[in-house]
Amino acid sequence: MLVSSTVALVRILLATTPFAGMPPSPPECEASPRPMELHAESDKPPPVVCISPDAATTLLFDTPLTPGAVEVQATEQELQMGQGRQLVTLIPSARLLPGEWRKMTVRFDDGAAPAIATLLLYVHPARAARQVEVQRKARTVESYQREATEWKEQARRYQEENARLQAAQGQTAGLRGLVSQGLIGEAKGGVASENIQWPNRLYTVHKGNALAPMKAWSYRSYNRVAVELQLELLLDGQPWVAEGATLVDAHGREMPVLPLWQAAPVTSKKYSSVVVEAEAPPGTLQGPYTLKLWEAGGKRSVILENIVFPSLPSLTEQ
Repeated sequence: MLVSSTVALVRILLATTPFAGMPPSPPECEASPRPMELHAESDKPPPVVCISPDAATTLLFDTPLTPGAVEVQATEQELQMGQGRQLVTLIPSARLLPGEWRKMTVRFDDGAAPAIATLLLYVHPARAARQVEVQRKARTVESYQREATEWKEQARRYQEENARLQAAQGQTAGLRGLVSQGLIGEAKGGVASENIQWPNRLYTVHKGNALAPMKAWSYRSYNRVAVELQLELLLDGQPWVAEGATLVDAHGREMPVLPLWQAAPVTSKKYSSVVVEAEAPPGTLQGPYTLKLWEAGGKRSVILENIVFPSLPSLTEQ
């Protein structure tokens, strides 16, 4: 009598206490559910299949299964299972009580992810899924390697930008900053500027630009160059904020661009100044250049061609 009471208590606990990862409430069971997806990402909850005593449920997989690839957390007296090349049939018995949960594990040996998938079986008193399509959203090892490489490259760029920003915070601003950084001086000249819009209009505006420069200047110091643009939106739209820029010479060589500076977002009612600064060691400056500026997502951009930089007086005199 004591043994039978203990067994009954254990069955009640199994029926009312789902194991870790279970949904907090019973699912809505349907005879013809939608196709279920197995994802490589571990943060997605496992799909749930409704089963019912003495009713057969067939799972149709889109990936071939090797013998013994499927395991169910249930005894033979509780559930009978048959496995084919791409299908699994489940026939639970009355030993499984309504409300109980069981776990089914599927292993794949094709080298793609997920290599192991979990499905949860929920026992319903009457409603069982008769046939379920199981779609495996497989990912290859190569795709993970490419993603890891991209994340590493992005992290490297963020680290470099963060280092530049931290270095800039400790530097003196204005002309004092230029002197303290050794960018100007008797041996290196000062800072030369040139209005590249008037009167000769040296640069050309690329067709399809979302913004237009009202004014434009180019600057040059001993080992830095910069372009200052006062931009306005050509069409009404959301405020525009520069996210990135490139400065490329006629041979396709890209200059190392420093973090951008923008006075304020460009709106349909207000223009704003944007400064693009790049490193240009002596002897490497070969124009003309093409400047590209874009916002987050790259939908709206600005492209200016034939950008030229002035010569430093001290360099031309030598």
